[in-house]
Amino acid sequence: MSRLIINKKKAKINLFLKKYLTVLILIFISILFFWLIGTNFKLIVISNYIESFSKKYNYQFTELKISGLNYLSENEINRYFEIYFNKSIFLVPTKEISKKINNNNWIESITLKNNFRNKISINIKEFDPIAVYFNGKHYLLINRSGNAIDFVNYEEIQKYIILEGQNARKQGLRLIEAIPNKLKSVLIKAQYINNRRWDIYTKENLKIRLPEFGYKKAMNTFIDIYDDLFSSEITNIEYIDLRIPKKAIIKFHSESN
Repeated sequence: MSRLIINKKKAKINLFLKKYLTVLILIFISILFFWLIGTNFKLIVISNYIESFSKKYNYQFTELKISGLNYLSENEINRYFEIYFNKSIFLVPTKEISKKINNNNWIESITLKNNFRNKISINIKEFDPIAVYFNGKHYLLINRSGNAIDFVNYEEIQKYIILEGQNARKQGLRLIEAIPNKLKSVLIKAQYINNRRWDIYTKENLKIRLPEFGYKKAMNTFIDIYDDLFSSEITNIEYIDLRIPKKAIIKFHSESN
């Protein structure tokens, strides 16, 4: 009885090996065939086979899930996938698409997942603009690295502080990080002077001359002064000079130069 069972197992193993060997031979012949013919033809044959297989067993790309967008529209991401909808999920060039999307100035990073059934999911992390940089011709949104993200319209400009001057785009991050929270809603513009220090402007167009170093402390001093001023007084002031430590020089418009 035991010999019969052993013989049956051997027969199954031999049958499996024969099938496995047949598959290997077919694969070898296929590889040899494709090696002998042209590359384009190979790709066409393989693609058609995959497309046919995917259609038969419902491995078609039908769903795109996008998350993480705050500034870009979904349409801007959808356009990279339009030609692949209702086609084989295996033939969607996700790596190539990911690289193209990542070239967008708004995008900091992207994670793309293919479930190899019917769905592709994309999670996008966008850069948050920190300021607007005026280069002398155009107003540009910039990120924390000082890199330009996009042009900005008049309505959007009002949301950010405007940076002007040579190297203001690179040096602006340090200034913005130093601005006290109480002052952020008050300031509208900052000019980088002589490539070494800042002049900042309030919404009333009041200019504050900051020192080259220790400008965070100087801005806190300005807050104390600003809180004690009436609106009528602010409009009569041309600038407040805080470049000298522990001293504030107030210049009124009526004073002569």
